[in-house]
Amino acid sequence: MADVHKISEYTPKFTDTFFFDTNIWIYLFGPIASNRNREQKIYSNFYKLLIQGNKGIFVNSLVLSEFANTWLRIDFNLWKKEDQKFNADYKRDFVGTGRFKETVDDIKQAIKVILSKAERMTDNFNSISLDKIFGEFGTSDFNDAYYLELARMNNWKIVTHDSDFFKENQLSVDIITAKV
Repeated sequence: MADVHKISEYTPKFTDTFFFDTNIWIYLFGPIASNRNREQKIYSNFYKLLIQGNKGIFVNSLVLSEFANTWLRIDFNLWKKEDQKFNADYKRDFVGTGRFKETVDDIKQAIKVILSKAERMTDNFNSISLDKIFGEFGTSDFNDAYYLELARMNNWKIVTHDSDFFKENQLSVDIITAKV
């Protein structure tokens, strides 16, 4: 089993490297970042601590894809509510609108900022153990299981607000979270 660390009590070690789950990037740079809620402040402070300490933060294309898609879906739901278009279809009614295009531009800028602070990491899919991913899949979603295996392979600590990562994490990946 992995250790789950309360983020407010965790002091990064010299050799620590980190992988931020999509929800953390959303807290830091997504549409909920401006809300200044409790979690956003906690994760933002930890992010700043890592940046100031020149700690390794890694990101891959799948996280950036989830980040973009999640942000677009959040904005779509806000758009439906604001414009009272409760039966609107994402692809038919939202994609291509001015609001959609503005959001895409915001996402592009946020990804540029993320990539200026995090290191791009390939996932080496050909060397990943699907058996280990399948062992985690079911108690967590497939992408979370995939991230756990990547973290195990690269000795990363995962920063997340998703409790799926520490329900039954059998891969001994340390989790840092505000959700404990």
